[in-house]
Amino acid sequence: MKIYDEEGYIDSDVHEILYELGNVGIGMASVTVGNMIGLRMNVGVPSIVPAKELMKKEEMNKKRKAGILMDFQRSMEGSMLFLLDEEFVNEVIEITCKNGSMKAEEMDETDKLSVLEEFANITSAAYLKAVGQYTGLRLFVKPVWMKFECIDRLLDEVTDRMEKNFSKAVCVDASYSIVYEDGNKKEDVGHVIMLPDEKSVEALVGPLMDEM
Repeated sequence: MKIYDEEGYIDSDVHEILYELGNVGIGMASVTVGNMIGLRMNVGVPSIVPAKELMKKEEMNKKRKAGILMDFQRSMEGSMLFLLDEEFVNEVIEITCKNGSMKAEEMDETDKLSVLEEFANITSAAYLKAVGQYTGLRLFVKPVWMKFECIDRLLDEVTDRMEKNFSKAVCVDASYSIVYEDGNKKEDVGHVIMLPDEKSVEALVGPLMDEM
């Protein structure tokens, strides 16, 4: 199976399948996050590009974000990256506190990181469960790091890791926004980015390619 054509572009059939997997994954993740924080989530159109072009994606703003990196294990190689707007992070923490016994002002950095770890675990589990049901694969991730940095630094660190470990990796990027009860929206509050390496793309796409 060819992931890339002679000109270095992602094969159109591979692109179509990864697009659908991105839709399925972020759709389930957005429902789960919406239920978790009690707000409606709007999902963006998945973008499928070679992972090396992740740094060039113009739609990502330059605001400080929380970055959460998780590596695939067992059946796949590669990573999942969460980029969360700082305002959205604060909102998740506030809502989590309202639903619990602790007040936001009483939380230290460790408490806040625990909330974000739980958010990432729940979101990634929903995403991968949906993709797994679609492909018949069992997908798992493990945490690598969580950092508050500007987006350039976060992406620099991820691309450095990809150069060493992920030959011809593919980026499946989907953003989401939140909608409040009064109809107001907060656009582009986060990105969920799946970064499977070449062999993992083949594992994801292969069974579905046979059905086309």
